[in-house]
Amino acid sequence: MKKYQELIEAAKYQQAIEGLSEIIANDTYNTEALIWLAKAQFKLELFQESIENYNKVINLMPLEADLYADRGLCFHMAGETKLALLDFDKAVELEPENGYRYSCRAFVKDYYKDFKGALTDYNKAIELDPKDAIAYNNKGVLEEKLGFAGQAKKSFHHSNEIQGIDLEKELAKINVSDSPTITLPKPETKKLTGKQYFTVLKSVFTSTRGLNEFIKFLFKHK
Repeated sequence: MKKYQELIEAAKYQQAIEGLSEIIANDTYNTEALIWLAKAQFKLELFQESIENYNKVINLMPLEADLYADRGLCFHMAGETKLALLDFDKAVELEPENGYRYSCRAFVKDYYKDFKGALTDYNKAIELDPKDAIAYNNKGVLEEKLGFAGQAKKSFHHSNEIQGIDLEKELAKINVSDSPTITLPKPETKKLTGKQYFTVLKSVFTSTRGLNEFIKFLFKHK
């Protein structure tokens, strides 16, 4: 399947879909081909088609946590909130000692305004992986949003410390007196489209080893 991985990485999604569809037409139970087909369809925002193929694979491989997380992301992008969270719950159930499963679910719970659930999951992720800088960072963002400024500061500090960032030292390099005054425009508050939200997911989750899987499932199958 290396050929199709390379096509997807080169953003030649339709070409990958056509080739993989031919393989599946002759080998209905080729799970690897089904997974890559689902990934290519996801890239083209063909979420329902992607979900259908993940359904087929999950029927054949019902104990693979990655598949539930992948399908959960499809459900999320398709606006199927309850189904998405059910899949993330299943991924956690299958891999209860995997911190990144909780972090992924926390990020989605936060998006759906289940702030208490999101905090609980971030705390569990950190308990399982105390060196997960992004879990601390995302927890800090949520705490700041909820008005817990003191706790947010601690979370950001832990995140910076893990990454080896000395924030005070970095800030000291900036000569404020020589810097011009900058007036930033007030951001508009509006709901993100599915495509925009996918971009947000990528910017957050590709910045750390564990959470990488959440988006990079499109490029790697275990």
